Amino acid sequence: MTSKPPSPPKHPLSQLVTQAVQQLGQGKLSPETLKKGAKVPELWVHDGENDRPQVYSLIGDRYILGRSSRSCDIVISNGVVSQVHCSLHRDKNNPHRFILKDEHSTNGVYYNRRRIKNLSLRHGDVITLGPPELAKTANLTYHNPPPVWRRLISYTLYGTVGLLTLVSAAIIWESRKYDVTPLPSGVSGPVVVYARDGKTPLNPISQNTHQEIDRLRDFSPYLPKALIASEDSRFYWHFGVDPYGIVRALVINSKDQGIRQGASTLTQQLARSLFAEVGWENTAGRKLREMIVALKLEAVYSKDKILKTYLNQVYLGGGLYGFEDAAQFYFEKSARELTIAEAATLVAMLPAPNLYNPVQDYDTSVQLRNRVITRMVDLGMIKPAEADRARRSRIEISPKARKTLSNLIAPYFYSHVFQELRTLLGSAVAKEGNFIVETGLDLNLQSKAEKGLRDHVKNTGSTYRFSQGAIVTLDTRTGEILALVGGVDYKQSQFNRATQAKRQPGSTFKVFAYAAAIEKGISPHKIYSCSGVRWMGQRYKPCERSSGDVDMYRAMAQSENAIALRVAQDAGLNRVIEMAQRLGIESELTRSPGLILGQSEVTVLEMAGAYGTFANQGMWNRPHAIRRILDGGDCSDINNWQTCRVVYDSNQDKAHRKRVISPQLAQTMTNLLQGVVQQGTGGAASIGRREAGKTGTTDKGVDLWFMGYVPNQNVVTGVWLGNDDNSPTTGSSSQAAVLWGNYMGSDTNITNHSDIN
Repeated sequence: MTSKPPSPPKHPLSQLVTQAVQQLGQGKLSPETLKKGAKVPELWVHDGENDRPQVYSLIGDRYILGRSSRSCDIVISNGVVSQVHCSLHRDKNNPHRFILKDEHSTNGVYYNRRRIKNLSLRHGDVITLGPPELAKTANLTYHNPPPVWRRLISYTLYGTVGLLTLVSAAIIWESRKYDVTPLPSGVSGPVVVYARDGKTPLNPISQNTHQEIDRLRDFSPYLPKALIASEDSRFYWHFGVDPYGIVRALVINSKDQGIRQGASTLTQQLARSLFAEVGWENTAGRKLREMIVALKLEAVYSKDKILKTYLNQVYLGGGLYGFEDAAQFYFEKSARELTIAEAATLVAMLPAPNLYNPVQDYDTSVQLRNRVITRMVDLGMIKPAEADRARRSRIEISPKARKTLSNLIAPYFYSHVFQELRTLLGSAVAKEGNFIVETGLDLNLQSKAEKGLRDHVKNTGSTYRFSQGAIVTLDTRTGEILALVGGVDYKQSQFNRATQAKRQPGSTFKVFAYAAAIEKGISPHKIYSCSGVRWMGQRYKPCERSSGDVDMYRAMAQSENAIALRVAQDAGLNRVIEMAQRLGIESELTRSPGLILGQSEVTVLEMAGAYGTFANQGMWNRPHAIRRILDGGDCSDINNWQTCRVVYDSNQDKAHRKRVISPQLAQTMTNLLQGVVQQGTGGAASIGRREAGKTGTTDKGVDLWFMGYVPNQNVVTGVWLGNDDNSPTTGSSSQAAVLWGNYMGSDTNITNHSDIN
C-alpha cells in the first residue's frame, strides 16, 4: 500500500481571511461556512515544477484557473496551461460538490487520460491540464473527504452488503446473457494496413501464426509469479471478484493521496478481453458485466485454466497476443525459457503495451520491470539475491525486434488509421481484427513531409524557438490523406499534433468570415475603413499594414484584423460559424469577435479539409485515411486479399461528400487567397504556380500556420509550427510558409497526382 505523502503547505492565514472576506462581500459565503473548524473542499495544484502542491480552500462558488494573473482566481504558472484554462463552480443541485469545466483551453483538460469538457468532482479526482503525454503538465487534485462516520458506513454497509446484494441480483437476472462455454478466443486477427500502392504494409511486425503453450507448468515458473504479483496477488484466494481488493481500493481512494485504484482481478481482465459484450468503457455498467462474467468463468473453469488462458491470449501490443508470441518477438525465445528479468519486463508492459515496450521507452520499461521484481520479493516468490541480480541486468532486446519497431512507416498516420477504423466499424468489431485496410497514403509525399518537418525544425527551430510541428496533405477531389506528420519524432512523442492537438488558427480562420459575407451578397470590392473596431464591448486596433480604405482583396492579402472584423459584422457571427461548420470544422467555436481572429482551437486536419473545399470548386470531402476495409476471413481466394469481401468503401460513402458552397464562391475565395502569396503576408510560400493560401500567427507567436493549395492541382497542405507547452516563439507565419513552399515546391510529383480509385 502506498504510504501517505506529507501534508502540503497551506496558504497563509491572512490570505485565506482576505479571500473569505472578499467572497462574503460578493454574496458567495454563508456565515455557517466560516464556523470555526468547518471543513471546506480544497484544490491541490501541482504545477509540474515543485514536488509539493499549492493548496486552495474552495470557500466561494466560482473560480477561474489559468496562467493570467489578471483574469484568474487561481494562477498556475505552467507553459502548458492557457491564459484562461478552466473553471470551478459549485453544483447548484449539490452545494457540497464542484463542477470543473474546460474554458476552451488550447491543450485541454484530461481525466483518466481522456479529454473532457466538464466533470463533477469527487474526492481524490486527479485532473491533468494538457495531454498526459507531455512533460511537466499541471495536475489538480480535488480534496473533499467525507466525514469519518459516513466513510465507515459506506465502506462497511454499502461496500459489503450492498455490493453482495447487487452482484447476487445481477447474477440471477443477467448471467443468462453470457455463455462461457466454450471459451471464445480473445486473439484478434491481424490488421494489415497498406499504403496507396496496395503493396506496402505500414506495420513492419510480421503477422506470424499465433502460438500458445498447452500446459500451465510449461511456462517459465517466473512468468505466472510475475503476473500474479503485479496484477492480482490473491488470484488463488478469490472467486473471480476480490472483495478485499475492492474494499482496499475504496479505502485508498478515500485517503488524502489522490489515487484512484482499480480492483479488477485477472479473471475480470480476461472477461473483458474475451467477451466483446462486456465492453471497455469506464462505467459502472461495464464493471458489473465484467464481474458477472468473471464469476461465471470461476464457476466453470479451474484457476489454472483461467491463468493459462490469460497467459496465452492477453494483448501485448503490436499485434502480439499472449506471452509466447511476445517472448519470441522481443527475446527470440519461448515463454518456457524466460528469466526473472525478462518475465517481469513483459508483465510490466500490460497497462500500455504500445507505450511501455523496452524499444520505444527503455527507461520507463526498466522502472516498471523493477517494480514487478520488488513485488515478487515482497510476496516471497523469489529470493532477494535473485531479485538484486535481475534488477541489475539490462533488458537485452532482440535486434530484429529493435529494427522492426524502429521501421514503422508513417507512424502518426498509422495510429490515426486505427482511430478511424474504430469510428467506421465500432470498437467491438474493430477489436476483432482480421481486416485488410487500404489507405490513400502516398509514400513519396509522406517521406518528403517527414524529412521536411524534421529538417525545418532542426535548422530553424532553435533560432525562432519552436520545437514541434505538423503537416497534412489531402487529395482535394476525394479527401484522402496523402501525407500526415504529427510531430518531429514519433519515438519521442506519440501525441499527434495533426489530429489530436487543438490549436488557435490565428488569421487562417478569417476565410470563413470572408466566405460568409460574399455568399450573403456582399461584393469583395466593397471598401472598408481601416480605423479601429469596437464590437461587443471589445476594442481592436486599426489596420497594421494598410491605411485609408481598402477592399477585401487587399485586406485578405495583408491579413488586416480590422477589416476581417468588419466583414464578419456584415456577415453576422452566426453565418461565420455556420460557414466554418459547413466546411468541416467540428471543434467547438465560441460566438465572439475573437473567433474571427482565430481564438477557438481547431486541428490541422480540419483546416486542411476546409481549405480543400475552395480548391475543389465548393465540394467538401471528409478528410480520411481509409479507402477500403476488407474482411480477411471472407475471401474467395485465400492467397489473394483483393478477393476478400469489402466491408467499407469510401467511394460509396455519399454522406461524406457534398457541395457546401457554389463554384463561383470557391473561385472568388481562391482569387483572394492568391493575393496573399503574390502581394501579401504569404510571399515566403511562393513556388511560382499561382498558389493560394493564408498565413496565421497567434499572440506572441505561439502558433505559426500556413494553409495553401495550387489551383487545379488537386492537393491542399496545412502546416503548423509551435511548442507543446504553449510557450511563445520568436517567429511568425513566414516560417510555416517557408516550410510549405519547400515541401510543395520540391520534386514530389504533387502536381501530377492523378490516381483515384
